[in-house]
Amino acid sequence: MPARPLIVVLLAASLFAQSPLEQAVTLTRQKRYAEAAQLLEGIAEPAPTPQRIAFHRLKAAVASGLNHSVDAAEEMNAALALAPHDQQLLVATLVAEKQAKLFDAALHHASQLPESAPRQALIGDIQEERGEYVEAAKAYQAAIALAPEIEEYRLRLALEFAQHHTFEPAIAVLQEGTGLFPKSARIWTLLGITQYAVRQVDYALTSLTTAVELDPSLDNAREYLSVVVLETQSTPPDRTIAVLCRSTSAVCGAVQLRQSREQNDPALRAQAIEQLKKAPRDDATARCELGRAYEWSADWPEARREMEACIALAPSAQNHYRLGLIYRALKLPDLASKEMKLREEAVAKTTDENARRTNAVQAFQYVLE
Repeated sequence: MPARPLIVVLLAASLFAQSPLEQAVTLTRQKRYAEAAQLLEGIAEPAPTPQRIAFHRLKAAVASGLNHSVDAAEEMNAALALAPHDQQLLVATLVAEKQAKLFDAALHHASQLPESAPRQALIGDIQEERGEYVEAAKAYQAAIALAPEIEEYRLRLALEFAQHHTFEPAIAVLQEGTGLFPKSARIWTLLGITQYAVRQVDYALTSLTTAVELDPSLDNAREYLSVVVLETQSTPPDRTIAVLCRSTSAVCGAVQLRQSREQNDPALRAQAIEQLKKAPRDDATARCELGRAYEWSADWPEARREMEACIALAPSAQNHYRLGLIYRALKLPDLASKEMKLREEAVAKTTDENARRTNAVQAFQYVLE
């Protein structure tokens, strides 16, 4: 028999030689969870304790793979009952309980762990998911106190503050973090976002620019920097322009367009327009900024074409307003009125969202020690 067919036969024989439990393990590793679950139904629980623990952990992995999170937590509890002092089992069990939203049980098991920064971080994650935001923040603060050299805990605390619109404490945590972790692009990014949220635009530009310089591959830092630049009226610093023009052609063109207007530079304006035209036609930034360019030069038909495309891609209150002005200049009062009404609706929606955020912040007070 040739060597290659012989190898195939031997491999097949090895597979068939596996016990049903071994086959279930193999199927689970291959993420064939439904087949593994079916196979496990006919397998009796082993007698020795180590094998029984492994058996329940396997069933937990299969249940988790099938998105049966409560069943997975139950299997992990069965494994933990066989070795209640096993710290790894304890952590794995509380993680399974957290995924199953069995928060009280997860907190109970977390309380049995020795005091440590990872334990406090786990408690913070559990409290966050159960909606106890103040308790989550306290746990993350405890993690930082126990391990101030770990960047992740500071990020979790700052994010906890920021995502509930308590921005000043987040800024304080992150500003301290930039001194401890000056090369952390993630800390600089989150700092820039929170600074912009409280309208510290110049500081936000500096922080986000620093983040992109530290890690040009960090897409969200560059995206947030673009948002801040586009939503402000003034031309950003040269350092920020250099960062953006290395990677984002549409935003670069938008910035150059502003420079051309401030400097009354027709050549720079033409260059900016050409830059914007090179962007994909479904790039909202390019279409909106081209509309702005033609609006500034009173080229109303071109402004209308680009702004209508802009609205289809990015129907914001500002863009509805600008299109309404263009319709007025073209003496199209009905269309202008329609855009202004759409603008009012967009503004009202934004106001409602801001009111909800304000109420959330008022009900959620943190004190940084």
